[in-house]
Amino acid sequence: MLTNRSAKLAAIHIAKKQLKLDDRAYRAMLKKTAGVSSAAKIQNDNQYFAVMKAFRRAGWNATGSRSNHCTPAQLYYIKGLWQLASREKTQRSLNAFIKRIAGVEDIRFLSRKNAQSIILALRNIAEKAGYNPDKPGSPNGRL
Repeated sequence: MLTNRSAKLAAIHIAKKQLKLDDRAYRAMLKKTAGVSSAAKIQNDNQYFAVMKAFRRAGWNATGSRSNHCTPAQLYYIKGLWQLASREKTQRSLNAFIKRIAGVEDIRFLSRKNAQSIILALRNIAEKAGYNPDKPGSPNGRL
């Protein structure tokens, strides 16, 4: 039996919102961790704790901060470098690149350290493609 049901369901929804999970990712996480498709179907504390553990692995904590996660500036820089240097400029291809380099499923789950690795790799790709990310004022960003 799930004790303090309304408070625990509220905590799940707050964590989902703070992690900015879309509905598909959220429901997949619920299915994988608790075997349910909706938080309302959680029946016991074990299921609840499994869901909350998954949120913590994704970078959430009770204060809602994501102290170890990459900064908004890093996210912005990564996305900009990706648009500059990649041949396939889709979110899907960016996530595949991130998975290959950092081992995480989505850009939202990058740590600061992993974000720096991604940035260095993208800067290298940009330079090999003839772009200089340090000189945005040059024509077309080319060297």
